[in-house]
Amino acid sequence: MRNFNMWAKARVRAWALSSLLIVCFICFSIQPVVAGLSEGLAYLRNHQAADGGFCEPGGVSGQDGTTAWCIMALRAGGVDPNSVRRGGRSPVDFLATQSGNWRSVTDYERTLLAAAAAGADLTSFGGVNLIEKVRSFQRPGGNIGDAVNSNAFGMLALRAAGLEVPAGAVAWHKSVQNSNGGWGNSPGAASNPDMTAASVMALRAAGVGAKDPSIVAAMNYLHSIQAPDGGFSFQPGSSDAAATAWCVQALVAVGEDPSGAQWSRNGATPVSFLLSVQNPDGHFSWLPGRDMNPVWTTSYAICALAGKPFPVAIASRSPGQGGNAGGGEGHIEDSDMNVTGNKVDGEDGSLEGSEDGDLEGDEITEENQALGDIEEMSEKVEGGSLAWWITVAAIIILLLVTAGVWFARRRCKAAAESAAEE
Repeated sequence: MRNFNMWAKARVRAWALSSLLIVCFICFSIQPVVAGLSEGLAYLRNHQAADGGFCEPGGVSGQDGTTAWCIMALRAGGVDPNSVRRGGRSPVDFLATQSGNWRSVTDYERTLLAAAAAGADLTSFGGVNLIEKVRSFQRPGGNIGDAVNSNAFGMLALRAAGLEVPAGAVAWHKSVQNSNGGWGNSPGAASNPDMTAASVMALRAAGVGAKDPSIVAAMNYLHSIQAPDGGFSFQPGSSDAAATAWCVQALVAVGEDPSGAQWSRNGATPVSFLLSVQNPDGHFSWLPGRDMNPVWTTSYAICALAGKPFPVAIASRSPGQGGNAGGGEGHIEDSDMNVTGNKVDGEDGSLEGSEDGDLEGDEITEENQALGDIEEMSEKVEGGSLAWWITVAAIIILLLVTAGVWFARRRCKAAAESAAEE
């Protein structure tokens, strides 16, 4: 009887241990689940102010630059910015009231990109002809503004307006490319991933081929500076979401797969890095574990995960048309190419200021194996709902294991007592 007792107890322990090991394997083999694209969009909507604009956490009124980027993110995510309202006002309505804040070339470029994404009248947005304002900054040498980013986003803005990019702007941009294949914020400045990504998007939007030497050199540069975690960093140190988002868009713009083997570092890709810094409420951290302008950063990440390089939409123009007609009701075409860009100024993760402002880029291409892969990966991680179900399943399994051990011990005890009576 003693041998039977020992055998029964050993069997219970073995069964309980194996069950617990299975539960542990399920729990610890699951990678952190991020909220996904739809939750990112929901996060933006939760930070719409009463005036219709978007603001960072703690803000009570819309912010010009943040709102412009959010309009582009909404369009990239398949949401009409004109339909997102708070107190009856849309972010497009709010942005149209901010003309008093538009001073630099990049202010006008960023606003034009957002207005085009909303299908607004580009010739009279907030009482300003945005197309002519951008054109007014073109220099005799062909460049739009004097900085690399102003020319890049100038090209993107003109494409967003449905216009041809001046050949002089393209030639100037190629002429200021650094010998390592990248671009800095201004001619001769050290290369960085943000301006390189923006430049790639702009040149592709202007019609420069993916196999053009300037594009190939830029891709080689980005490949050489990709971090072990799969991302990219504007400043030395950890990869950041803003730089990585723009680089994802640039890769899509040239028809490459940002989640594929070519851009994998020990299994980590630019897309997986972006997903790793998304939080359960949908927002994206600027650095792992560190937030910086989360609404702004999230707008960048949404464009990247949606596979939309800048510009995210291009105005449809008829011969002789000066711009899209019908504030908010003009016809637009989604761009199949979009890139997010950023420069860190101090710690705000944005490009504001004279010609170091923030902008967007554009282009349309149908080279979307990469686009499909990004959307598929985003769908796979879609949903805090998945995280919830995994947690519930683990708890249920644990309860079943506990109940099973309890009943098994009861049976062993009953069997032992029966054997003793015999």
